[in-house]
Amino acid sequence: LGACTSQTSTVQTTEKGTQWEWQNGTIVVKTPERPEGQKRVLGLTMAMVTAISMTGCGGGGTTATTAAAKDTTAAAAAEGESKTATGSDWGQYDLKLATNLAEDHVACKGYYAFADAVKEATDGHVTVTVYSGEQLGKESDVTSSVSMGAKTCDIVACGPSELAKYDPTFSLFDAPYVFNDGDSMVAFANSDEVQSLYDSLAEKSNLRCLGMYYYGSREVTTNKYAAKTPAELKGCKLRVPDSEMAMAYGAALGATPVVMSLGEVYMGIQQGVVDGQENPLPTINSNAFYEVCDNLLMTDHVIAAVTYTMDENVWKSMPADLQDIVKECVFTSCDSITKDIQAQEAELQDTLKEKGMNIVEVDKDAFKANVQGIYDKYADTWGDWLATAQSFNK
Repeated sequence: LGACTSQTSTVQTTEKGTQWEWQNGTIVVKTPERPEGQKRVLGLTMAMVTAISMTGCGGGGTTATTAAAKDTTAAAAAEGESKTATGSDWGQYDLKLATNLAEDHVACKGYYAFADAVKEATDGHVTVTVYSGEQLGKESDVTSSVSMGAKTCDIVACGPSELAKYDPTFSLFDAPYVFNDGDSMVAFANSDEVQSLYDSLAEKSNLRCLGMYYYGSREVTTNKYAAKTPAELKGCKLRVPDSEMAMAYGAALGATPVVMSLGEVYMGIQQGVVDGQENPLPTINSNAFYEVCDNLLMTDHVIAAVTYTMDENVWKSMPADLQDIVKECVFTSCDSITKDIQAQEAELQDTLKEKGMNIVEVDKDAFKANVQGIYDKYADTWGDWLATAQSFNK
């Protein structure tokens, strides 16, 4: 560095263009503003250089200045480590989330809130763009593409029925009359007990279930069957989701199940392809099924769930601390959407009645008796999971 001086010297320029000068024994750097990462490196380096130069100038002050240099260097290093641990190595993740729900559905609004929360919590390192109303394709097709790692979508908001195609145990979440209410289902779905099931699914299918929310209690709407028992639904062509369990419970309800994507249901009923459908009240309302169906049968046959399911390879590429933040945002979103749907359900029965629907209070015991065959059929598939799930019922 040359001889020390306590007087201000002329400005010097290094080979890389950095300008500096001595001012009263201190190096004053005149470099332009640097990016954040470079600032931390420069701060550490200059602290060391200044301490060394002061040691050479100070005579009797060598011990004190050396100690000061160590303190300064340690503080700068600690600051750099702290900043690195909280995000500088996270990278950038721009994710796509697909849903078949309409833009104004309460859960879809929850997805937008989730996207905002993730962006804020990760300081923009993770962004989520929401594609509603099957913009990226039908739920089954999008789930399949995520499983294959096609990179057309990163997160799919799908029902457990889609996951059951890869692990039949997930059919439990769509089975009729397993849970007493939404709170019990969500408590089980987001519990520590069920994580091993999610890990197994991810290994088999590249589908990482991050959490579930309460989608609502599924009810039946028809345009000519004001049925109170399964026998009175005989002959009704009832639209159900594309899953083995939905076909099974559709038949157990007394109807003839017909698979159809959600986006096709309104026109399907209007044109007589099907006579009705079954969905939670918020979905019935947001899709205006009250315009093509006269009757609302309060069967409560499935305490429905929807999952946040992510491409496992994308998930594993995230640092662990970033995963923790995203998962916490998922749990918060699931809790919020569940509460919003429960609040909406409390009002929607009256709303749909005002919109002209005939509310039918059914014989639930008759419907419950009719679905017992499903429990027998899936006993080996579910194993102990049914008892574990129902242990969360209050």
